[in-house]
Amino acid sequence: MASMKDIISSPLLLALVAGGLIYIVIFSLIHLKKSYGRCLELGITKEDLHKVIKSSLVFSIVPSLSIVVGLFALISVLGVVWSWWRLSVIGSLSYESLISSSVASALKFSSTAEMLEQATGSQFGVVMILMSIGMLSGFFILIPFGRKLSMSVVKTENSSSWKYVLSGTFMLCLFAVYIPVLLIGDTIQASVMLTGLVIAVVLGILASKPRLRWLNEFIMAFSMIGGMISSIFWTKLFQ
Repeated sequence: MASMKDIISSPLLLALVAGGLIYIVIFSLIHLKKSYGRCLELGITKEDLHKVIKSSLVFSIVPSLSIVVGLFALISVLGVVWSWWRLSVIGSLSYESLISSSVASALKFSSTAEMLEQATGSQFGVVMILMSIGMLSGFFILIPFGRKLSMSVVKTENSSSWKYVLSGTFMLCLFAVYIPVLLIGDTIQASVMLTGLVIAVVLGILASKPRLRWLNEFIMAFSMIGGMISSIFWTKLFQ
């Protein structure tokens, strides 16, 4: 019977992931060409379009540094190919890590590292299904209700109070789901999260100064890198 390590390093999975990424790149390039042509039809000059493209590239590459850091963190849990696929398309480090930890716990593994070493192919299939199909639940909700939800959000923009209430409620829901898991999981995990939080708060305060506003684009990346580096210290301290 194939093991989890056999699947995550298999040529078939690599070919499927590469095929999916190539499709997404081609899809994006086609729509980029259509959008470019439509802008020219609307009278926007090529010079203005080139400026927008250059600025968009810069503001896309810089925030992606945090995703690259997350990729290295996820590789130790899910392998190179599957981590590459999840973080390149629709996944997020917090979601993938939460699912991996939950499945590892449900399957009676002491950690995700142990699951990587000992899980069977069928058990890894559970992880892949939850990450892929489970993530689609949001899209299925948006198909019948997306238009009504978006119109409701537009209406709240006219109300200065409700706009902040809705955004604040959304963030509180995220915190309520993820933070208890990270804090209660183990001491090292909680310490790393708190370290990243402190770094983010300090950088946020510094970024409020006019000369340091450029830090806004790097807060997530620096917080994740700082948290990962601190994990070495916390591991030596608590183990």
